[in-house]
Amino acid sequence: MFITHLWTRLTSKIHEDAWVERLRFAGPENLVIKAFPASRTLRLQVYTNQETSRKLKKLFGGSVRPFNMASWKPPEIKRRKPIVIAGGLRLHNDRELFLEDHKKKKGYPLLIPAEMAFGTGEHATTRGCLRILSEIASQFPQKNWSFLDLGMGSGILAFAAELFGAKKILGVDFDLRCVKVARANAKANELLKSQWLHADILKWKIPGTWNVIAANIYSSVLTAAAPKIVKALKPQGSLILSGIFAQEIPQIENCFAELGLKKNREIIQGKWGALWLKKS
Repeated sequence: MFITHLWTRLTSKIHEDAWVERLRFAGPENLVIKAFPASRTLRLQVYTNQETSRKLKKLFGGSVRPFNMASWKPPEIKRRKPIVIAGGLRLHNDRELFLEDHKKKKGYPLLIPAEMAFGTGEHATTRGCLRILSEIASQFPQKNWSFLDLGMGSGILAFAAELFGAKKILGVDFDLRCVKVARANAKANELLKSQWLHADILKWKIPGTWNVIAANIYSSVLTAAAPKIVKALKPQGSLILSGIFAQEIPQIENCFAELGLKKNREIIQGKWGALWLKKS
């Protein structure tokens, strides 16, 4: 990529992990995060081309200005080893390494390029969801189960569900670009059982009932959509919740407990949490 422009915006430190994941598509050498002493504010900078900088401003706000490439030299790009998740998942963003694993039939390799959609496996919330999903999937010996992914991002949870044996899979996201990215990732991995839908979870009517539902979304959306999510869960079904801060877990747990769900497990990774709830 020929760098001609710089996109910049300010954000809070508590959202740093989410922004790193969201902006990873630009390449590790193109994203710079600057902290300010005695401040909770960070400055995000992405060195990129004009087209991408305009897209970033449209999606996330901030500002754009021309940039003289001669004044900046990025570090070399390093090939990244796969992220290994419980259940044998091996998450790649390097196609050559992915193909090597695929050829050797080593675990469950997944190719998730860094795109403008959440869910490459780098973020704690995604890893927590994948760990729980792996454990839930092991409890379906007949491999005849359904999976609904609310806030699918890159589609990574849906792909993992297909690899783990789910037969009916639907991914939903409010962001249309996520639908496009998920479809592209499905083709790259030759995992084509999933259906993809662009919809607002708060306005959309969930079709039918599901064995497993995952919702890796903000806590405010989780609590608002809680009644319809629980209604869409089959008896003895499992609900995976993430995208929430660790200190928010008691509030989220209580919200769903009032609707009849019980906590089966929680995972805390740094400041992020994931919950596994079950319906009686």
